[in-house]
Amino acid sequence: MSTEFPQSMTVDDGVLRFASGQEVNLWGSNFQPNLYWEYKFRMEHLGLPQTVETMQAMCDDGFEDMKRMGCSVIRCHLTPADFTDAEGNLVETMWLDMLGYMIAKARKNEIYVYITFINHMDFTLIEESFVANSTREDWIFDPDVVEATQNYVRELINLKNPYTGICYKDDATIAVWGLVNEPEYSTYAQMMSDAKQKSRFGVWLKANSYPWNDVYYSKYREAIVRAYIDDLHGILREAGAEQPVVWNCNWPRMIDGRSDIFRAVADSKAEAVSFCLYPGQDDICDPFVENATDTSAKNYLPFLQHCFDDYLHLGWLRSEQFADKAKLVYEFETMYNASSSYLHPAMAKLFRSLGVQIATMWTHTFNAYSCYQGGSHILNLKTTPKKAASYMIAGEVFRTLPRGFQFGLNSQTEDSFADFALSFDQDISISCANDTFMHSSDVSLCPVELPKTVKRIVGYGNSPFVQYGGSGLYFIEVEEESVQIELLPHSKFLRHSWEWHTDGEPVVELDDTTILPFELKLPGFDPICFKKKPGQYHFPLFSQDA
Repeated sequence: MSTEFPQSMTVDDGVLRFASGQEVNLWGSNFQPNLYWEYKFRMEHLGLPQTVETMQAMCDDGFEDMKRMGCSVIRCHLTPADFTDAEGNLVETMWLDMLGYMIAKARKNEIYVYITFINHMDFTLIEESFVANSTREDWIFDPDVVEATQNYVRELINLKNPYTGICYKDDATIAVWGLVNEPEYSTYAQMMSDAKQKSRFGVWLKANSYPWNDVYYSKYREAIVRAYIDDLHGILREAGAEQPVVWNCNWPRMIDGRSDIFRAVADSKAEAVSFCLYPGQDDICDPFVENATDTSAKNYLPFLQHCFDDYLHLGWLRSEQFADKAKLVYEFETMYNASSSYLHPAMAKLFRSLGVQIATMWTHTFNAYSCYQGGSHILNLKTTPKKAASYMIAGEVFRTLPRGFQFGLNSQTEDSFADFALSFDQDISISCANDTFMHSSDVSLCPVELPKTVKRIVGYGNSPFVQYGGSGLYFIEVEEESVQIELLPHSKFLRHSWEWHTDGEPVVELDDTTILPFELKLPGFDPICFKKKPGQYHFPLFSQDA
């Protein structure tokens, strides 16, 4: 990442660059202490108070974890029903205040922010908000909703952040603007069954002297989507907001049956496109929240290869049609799998092969509720230590590999490349890059060359350097004459992590009292052996040559 923060970004020939000219390469997570949904869905049933103080403390603690996990960007898709009325005017609420607080804290921590303006989920704070009373199709195709959206965007980007004194449009901490989270588009049959949509299509046909059929409906959809993107792009630029604009292209295979939509996106003024990737999603019945399924035993490495090879999955990203658009991943994760630790580095490799420059995992699991969360997506340093190690290794993969190459795996079950290795059979990820050794499980024989000089170790279990039977991550920082060792609490699932739990009872037990032996053997130094409970410890280093 650039040494100067924050720097504005632009897209040149499909490449996202800092103002310095350096290519952007940001790895991070969706992070949303500013959403009413975050509180209602994940916190209310635990009895946590809905206060600014609660959310600010959680935000501060979350940024500490973001830095430890090597994150340089957070993404947040806003839910305007938290702070807008029927016309899209801003309404003062704690959630609008929390947006400013979060962005200010990101700036202080030198972490970029990827904002998406529009989404709506299960919970509505302001019942009359324009988003809460319209469908996802309406967001783009209903002129009244579009007008409210444009008003909302104007007001938000011109709002001065009370915590920084900087208008959002002028804050380079905000790296890019996403317009809509996971937009949806009516099919011809859906349009024909909706009187309002049907009437609008008819008006468009008459204005253009076109016949009524599905061919011209595709032309209509293409025209509407392109106008929607370009109009919002124009509003941003007219207001002085220069951040690149991103259009969300949803999940693999979204292009199938929607070539008209993708033509509109490719021809639009949006400088970037984004997509998501959830291996295991196809194995879950819809709706996925009602069909929790343990996917940890299935190998999804071949699926990643198929995503690269197949045009309808993600191969379209490599097409000439999208050559001038920067590529981002708005969300990615394993699906109903909090225990496996082999997949994230392979996903990071796939992303870089597709030319991705910003990737944000869905979604950060805050410590405030992590011990009580089950469900489809969980990732936390303490409660999912193996998976967290794999995610951190994936970040190193993402930062190390070049942009754009032919994706491939050594076999259907494992891969090794550069300073990295992963295996489905052994459920492990390994990184030996940049004088750092990271691993997500016991390492008996390392398939890649160990670092000659070890300055940092992040691990779970045993390795050529460490013998430890604990069930939490450990962080080792090697200084010139001493070593800092931090043992995170031992972690144990008390119930199935992949099941949804809202009864307020723990899903994970964190143990910070059990004492276990720990042995560190660094090349050229005397071993360090001790028995301690989880915590932070400091030891002198003695050279074996002394």
